[in-house]
Amino acid sequence: MYNLDYLMKILANAKDSNATDLHITAGARPAIRVGGKLRYAPFERILPKDTENLLDELLTEVQKNMLKTNHYHSLPVAFNNIGRLRANIFMQRGSFSISFKLLDRLLKTPEELRIPNVVMDLSKQKSGLILICGDRKSSTSATRAAIVKKISETRACHIITVEDPIEYLFKHEKAIVNQKEIGIDANSFQEGVYSAMTQDPDVIMISFSGDPETFSAALAAAENGHLVITSLHTVGSVKTIRNIIGMFTIEKRNYIKMQLYNVLQAIVSQQLIPTKEETDSMPAMEIMLATTAVKNLIIEDKIHQIPDVIKVSRALGMVSMEDSINALYAQGLISKESAMSYSWHQNG
Repeated sequence: MYNLDYLMKILANAKDSNATDLHITAGARPAIRVGGKLRYAPFERILPKDTENLLDELLTEVQKNMLKTNHYHSLPVAFNNIGRLRANIFMQRGSFSISFKLLDRLLKTPEELRIPNVVMDLSKQKSGLILICGDRKSSTSATRAAIVKKISETRACHIITVEDPIEYLFKHEKAIVNQKEIGIDANSFQEGVYSAMTQDPDVIMISFSGDPETFSAALAAAENGHLVITSLHTVGSVKTIRNIIGMFTIEKRNYIKMQLYNVLQAIVSQQLIPTKEETDSMPAMEIMLATTAVKNLIIEDKIHQIPDVIKVSRALGMVSMEDSINALYAQGLISKESAMSYSWHQNG
């Protein structure tokens, strides 16, 4: 029978594996996501009565009533020796499933994350907009956190993060780091960014800016002289810029392009590709630095030409996604099938 004590063992296993997520679903064994890949954990199969028993111990009466009414509930939880988690409870096939996102995770070094030096050097920027882009499984949060940590270690400044949820906790090193969580410290990303701008920050990190209100706030903060680091769920600089411009009405698009011209520093797009043995994942990165040539293409509505600029700007540290994937294949880290599949995904 599953109970909270048994759940603690499963969570401890997930934490030791540096997992990002744990899935408790009736009819299957617990599954954890590590390095973007889902795998089963070495525990017993879960029955519908097991999830009911867990929820009975986990939730208050008020939360149980909310779940009964809405068939869905999300809440923060914390356990000794495990740390903070975000629990998402939902109905499927007449029984409850629970997805836990593990927070306060151990941040690997840039070398372990295989983040190129040119990306880590973005931490030296004093102002402007840095976009770290990729889908939800691409570990953009770790790349953002690595850059923030590098700034905190090397610069006496004030960093404010606006996150949903807070995944990594930062120490106060050379920098002071204040972390705001949506729903607890701010009602929305937009509110969190605009309030942060009044609190004397040098750096603002926003975990996601995928709506026009939040992205407008990010642009405003960058124009105000702050360094802004944020993410979108896009892959590739061309798709990213098209996505940004497409957020806004036709009347506003020229203004948005001018703002990008003024503040954009770089777009880093990443994908996690399974290794040959499928025991780990390797990051492939497109790195676009916002040179004058790139910015002119944005203004002139010629963003489809940006990949050509990337290919001829290797000396500056720019890398195309195709070249990054090919390098992983040449090193024997990924299979030919994966190389072709993820290159197709990028271009498709």
